[in-house]
Amino acid sequence: MGKNDLFNKKSNENHKVNFFKKDGFYLILFLCLCIIAGVATYVNTKSKSNAVMKQEQVSSLNNKKAKAKAKNKLDTAKANLSKEESKKASMDNANLAKKDTTKNNASVATGAAVVTTVSAPVKGSIAQGYTGTEGAMAVGLDKVARTILGEYIKVDNVGIPVYSSVNGTVSYANGGKIIVLSKDNKLKVVYDNLDPASIKIKSGDVVNQNSEIGVIGDSDNAKDRIVDCNHLYFEIDEKQNDGSYKDVNPQNYIKY
Repeated sequence: MGKNDLFNKKSNENHKVNFFKKDGFYLILFLCLCIIAGVATYVNTKSKSNAVMKQEQVSSLNNKKAKAKAKNKLDTAKANLSKEESKKASMDNANLAKKDTTKNNASVATGAAVVTTVSAPVKGSIAQGYTGTEGAMAVGLDKVARTILGEYIKVDNVGIPVYSSVNGTVSYANGGKIIVLSKDNKLKVVYDNLDPASIKIKSGDVVNQNSEIGVIGDSDNAKDRIVDCNHLYFEIDEKQNDGSYKDVNPQNYIKY
């Protein structure tokens, strides 16, 4: 090897050493920057991924809450509907029961609607009750069997006032007996054994419920034949579908 070749070889080696000394720093710096950039990218990507996952979790939770809320509303609506249906059923049953009661309160014999606003004509007690049912008879003090179409109401003494049981018109007034036709023409009310001198009303007169129509007398000849006391004979007849009137038990209207 010549002297010049040796010198050139040594010069190349020195040039390589100088290159690493001079440019090695920048190479290392570049590698570090690459590493930092990679780490930053990884961290940023992971953060975004975590954020997306968190957002999805929140969204899922909100959806569950919304579904639960909707279910609660639906359950509440169903419960309210059930209550309304139950309430309606109760009201329907009550109305049906009311209709049945009204129907039962009407006389089976008549098949027609009747007035229920009837007041007591006198204060007293029953001496002889109604026996108008077919085949029923009452044996009086005179040992005679009779069908009683009304009732005999025992009172303390004669002279006690008798009052109209209904609003209506007098259809008969004679000899201690008065018949009043109710305002709606559905009832005919009979009062007997009044003192004829006490009767100041006549046929065609209008009377008001609870107005005095006379006083107790002894005009029906029932005392000591049917009952042994001062009394008022009281009878209620109901209008039938054919326009006629039929006796019914006064206790259906007034309890003594």
